[in-house]
Amino acid sequence: MHEGSVSSGLNVTRNYRAAAQLFPAKSALEVDKAPPRIDVKFPILGFLMEAEATGYDLKQRFQDPVGFFYRVSDGSIYPALKKLARDGLVRLRTERRGRRARKIYAITPRGRAHFMQMLREPAQPLFVFDESQVKIYFAHLEPEIALEHMERSRRDDQARTAILAEMVAAMRRAGASPVRTAIVEMGRAITHAKARVLGKLYSQLKREIQVRRRGISRRKQSRIAAAGK
Repeated sequence: MHEGSVSSGLNVTRNYRAAAQLFPAKSALEVDKAPPRIDVKFPILGFLMEAEATGYDLKQRFQDPVGFFYRVSDGSIYPALKKLARDGLVRLRTERRGRRARKIYAITPRGRAHFMQMLREPAQPLFVFDESQVKIYFAHLEPEIALEHMERSRRDDQARTAILAEMVAAMRRAGASPVRTAIVEMGRAITHAKARVLGKLYSQLKREIQVRRRGISRRKQSRIAAAGK
């Protein structure tokens, strides 16, 4: 470990106390222990508002642009469909094709009313689980690791920006809903802005690390020189 990292580690308690003074126990930064998360049943009903679908169809729909804003596991879709059926919000019918049978789900009038009610409700505040940012936060113990995470995130955001830009262009060519096109365009703009900020902060942090390292090196050389006299 670099001497600068050791020095940083020794100052952790001091830095934590200083930060605690900036952020009191009850502040605007306080968040719930269990941040709200939109229920998977809402987008399922949204897809069924457009057309009936099988469970497989719905899994594919989650690969649409909504996948950039909402991730769902395959194992959560079928239990949600069963719950929606029990509550009378969707109905199930079986369609046979030869020896194979498909379970097809359709939304009920009650389900449509429930979906529209949920649609009108205010959305919960944004809460992002970003593993790279958590690791960067604790990388003061080894600043070079922060640089690695920042650069990796920047490259990933650049790639996602390009994908979203192509998606927006394709949606416009296909005459997709302007509302959906606008939200994907917003995702592209946010991702692009994040990539630019990461690039700027990466360069800034790299300079600061180099300055501190040179300062530590000069102090070490001064101590060696003083000890040799």
